[in-house]
Amino acid sequence: MEEKRENRAEYRAAKAVVRLTGIISEMCKSIVIPSSNDNASLRTLQRQTSKTATDAATARQEWLRQIRPYYIIDMMTLGGQIDKVRRLGEALHTFLVGRGSLLRSLEELNEKINSLSKLQTSKESASSQKLSLERKIEETEQEEQRLRTDAQQIRENPRMKEYIHVDSELKALRSELLRTGFSRLGRPLKKLISISERGAYPVPVEVREKAKEYAKKPFTTFLKEEDGYPDLKAVLTALSNAVSSGKLALKQREAKKVVERTQQVVGGGFLVDLQSKSKNLKRSYDQLVADPETATLVQQLRDLRQKGRINRGARQELKSDLQRAVESESKLEEQIALQLESIESFVGELAGTTPKLELG
Repeated sequence: MEEKRENRAEYRAAKAVVRLTGIISEMCKSIVIPSSNDNASLRTLQRQTSKTATDAATARQEWLRQIRPYYIIDMMTLGGQIDKVRRLGEALHTFLVGRGSLLRSLEELNEKINSLSKLQTSKESASSQKLSLERKIEETEQEEQRLRTDAQQIRENPRMKEYIHVDSELKALRSELLRTGFSRLGRPLKKLISISERGAYPVPVEVREKAKEYAKKPFTTFLKEEDGYPDLKAVLTALSNAVSSGKLALKQREAKKVVERTQQVVGGGFLVDLQSKSKNLKRSYDQLVADPETATLVQQLRDLRQKGRINRGARQELKSDLQRAVESESKLEEQIALQLESIESFVGELAGTTPKLELG
């Protein structure tokens, strides 16, 4: 260009050529060569090459009048390169028209196979989880058997046999007290405590406090009573009076039952034998648990029972997890079977014959 400065026409033409080639070079840089040979990428490349060839030819035509006649040979070379880009776009278009549907079908087949592979991986994971849960459940069952064996060994101890017998008798007496002495009285007794605390019905403080104890721990409170259970009689007498006076509002039938029950307990020695048996058994119970060896055995048995409850809870949770894992595995097997059928049908449409596929 410096040599042609004296010839202003040639200088301007040379400068225009430089400018034009720079424009076309930038156009070519906009073409992105895809890393994959899938249908979508090839179509994008085809559109880019066709557009670049058209834009380059348009630019060449616009600059041509500034270049002629000085660089006509170079422009012919440049035109040839533009034509190459155009032919590349046309070749891609021809390929996609003729083979594009097959390429897309193969890509779809590959997607189905990848989906099948993912399903198979998920199914293997679910199967592995199921086996792991089954092993853990078996371990909890073995632990349950061990705990039962240890507990049975403790129960076979002569001291523990006596303790278990006394404890069982005390529980039976407690149930009898609740059935005979407090049947139908639990709710009314709590209402009596409530209205007395609000000042709606006068009850001596000591009677109200004893009523609270009986409402919370009836059998324990009963065992602490003096012979003849005077505190219980005082509590039930106050309850009967509150119901009879109407201060403690109950339905007529319920009120009648409460009065009958309280009068039955208060009058005579309805619970005398029960109290005597309970106190004698409680003394025997206290003597047994005061013995260090027996106390140790009792604590060991309680610990085993606690471990057993924890173990059963863990096993129940594992069984729930196992059920979910089994259902998940079953659903995945169904999905795999459906996907296999879909692939067989798809391949049959492509190849004209339906193959029989099996998972390795």
